[in-house]
Amino acid sequence: MEIEYIFRFSKGRIEQFNLQFDDEDLSLQSGLGEVSEEPWMVLSNHQCKGCSLDQQTSPLCPVAANLGGMIRPFKEEISHTEVEVEVLFRERKISKCCDLQQGIRSMMGLVMATSGCPLLDKLRPMAYLHQPFSTMDETLFRSVSSYLMAQFLHHSDNQQHNFDLEGVRQLFNDITLTNESFALRIQSIGGRDANINALLGLDIAVKIGGMSVDSDWLEKVKPLFSGFIRREVQAP
Repeated sequence: MEIEYIFRFSKGRIEQFNLQFDDEDLSLQSGLGEVSEEPWMVLSNHQCKGCSLDQQTSPLCPVAANLGGMIRPFKEEISHTEVEVEVLFRERKISKCCDLQQGIRSMMGLVMATSGCPLLDKLRPMAYLHQPFSTMDETLFRSVSSYLMAQFLHHSDNQQHNFDLEGVRQLFNDITLTNESFALRIQSIGGRDANINALLGLDIAVKIGGMSVDSDWLEKVKPLFSGFIRREVQAP
């Protein structure tokens, strides 16, 4: 699978990223260029709380190593630089004129979910139906759907499963802790604010998502499923 991000700046500059993913498990394979090892990528540098990776087998944080290829081109850019972003995938094109941080945020979320982090790998099913510049409602719908599909697969394999949405809220909380560690990593690089604000934008969305998955949200989307849950009217 291939997803291409193209950033067009007003003065003609173009930054292009051709992301290649494994067709079976959607793990990121290439497309961010060759990046030399840097101190902020080392696993032990602001290692995320609860990270299950080991320095001996994973000397670099896999997410940081991949993000390096997209952070470097934007290191000296400011968040509100106007750009046109094109995303090409599955025989379609999505184009948007927006702040640079918004375009980076969309691609950053995709890269983080497919780089091999044991925690963020839980977001990889969402990357299968990648939605650039998604709204909060769209993100919540895909998040909950992916979580419940995972629980159904656990159930099918006779493994422990839980269809309570508390699991979604816990996942959002765990991701928030990961984002906090990554913010420290990116801040240590220096430069201007486009990259760090893109990450902070992701973190805000995660925090809002964690607070929004509740009974009120379920009631809001419930009418969409009337075809499944409509009850037969009994004759008097």
